[in-house]
Formats: sequence, structure tokens, C-alpha cells
Amino acid sequence: MSSSSKSASIIAQVESILFAAGKPLSLKKLADILQITVGDVEAAVTELEKKLRDGEHGLEIILHQGEAVMATRPEHSDLVSEFIKAEELGDLTRPQLEALSVLAYRGPLAKSELEQVRGVNCSLILRNLMIRGLVEPVNSEASLPRYQVTVDFLRYLGLSSVKELPEYENFVKDDNLNQAIAASEANKDATEQTQSALAL
Repeated sequence: MSSSSKSASIIAQVESILFAAGKPLSLKKLADILQITVGDVEAAVTELEKKLRDGEHGLEIILHQGEAVMATRPEHSDLVSEFIKAEELGDLTRPQLEALSVLAYRGPLAKSELEQVRGVNCSLILRNLMIRGLVEPVNSEASLPRYQVTVDFLRYLGLSSVKELPEYENFVKDDNLNQAIAASEANKDATEQTQSALAL
């Protein structure tokens, strides 16, 4: 691989990680993830920052005190705010309901554990559920925070504990909850109950 190709690959990898993270990451952490030097990461972040700034992009890179984060450009703040408000007030999607079911029956879970059960990237799903106040990090300061449903989630369902969820004793021990979500009529009823309650 040529030097320019390697540099482009690193830039693309940094871009992917920052997008998926959705929060500031230190250059050292990025270097550890990519197994390259901090200098290489800093060069990649600087180049990515320039690329997004010079082109017609809706995103930008903010580099501050050794941390980098991908964010929307200030001129689009009103549009993004309207979108987030609509997301907060709109109906939950099926992927969001399924993620809620997994966290309700098996949480707290790390994002990677939730993704292993669901088989898809859950970064945006978790973000939207946290915006709605239905999911919260248990230990947000940890490098790998774990997520659980909130008291508001239980309140929407009229429950005082996750143990009151339908078929709780069965699903909490299920090693393949994602399959159970698709196959079990009882869990389908629980999902419909969740959707109906949150639509009120």
C-alpha cells in the first residue's frame, strides 16, 4: 500500500470511528484503537477537518485539548433541532422498540452486547432512546458504559419494576433474546403494549 493510500485509509477509519462514537474521543484512544501513533491520528484528524471544512458537508470535526468529535455544522443547527424534536415526539420505530425490549429484560448492557443480540449497530438507536429519556447509561464515566431502561420507561408502562414485565422470568434467562422477540407471541404482546403506552 502506498503512503497516500495508507493515509487515506487512516482518515476514513478515523471518520468512521468518530461518526459511530457520537462523542469526543481522545487522540490517544483513537491511536490505541487503530494501533498507530498519536501523530498519525492527529495528522488524519487535521486532514479530515480540512476536507469537511472545504467541501459542501453538513458535518465538521472539532479538535480541542487533545480530543476530537464529529458534529453538525452551526449553520444547520436549526434544522437539526427541528429533526431532534420531531424524533422525540414521533412514534418509536421497530428497532427502537426491540432495543428497549432487550434492555428491559437483559439490561444493563454495554452497546456491544446490545449489538450482539440485535445484530446491528445501535449507536443512533441508543442516542434517540436517551434523548426521549427511556434509556440511560449506568456508568457514563466508564470507557464502556452500560445502558438500562429508565424510571420514565417503567412509568409509561405503569410498572414499578422490570420484573413486572410480561414473561420476565423466561426472557431474562433467554440466551437468544433477539430470536425470542421475533418468535414469541407473548413478547409481541409486550412490544405492542410498549408502543401503545408510549403513543399516549
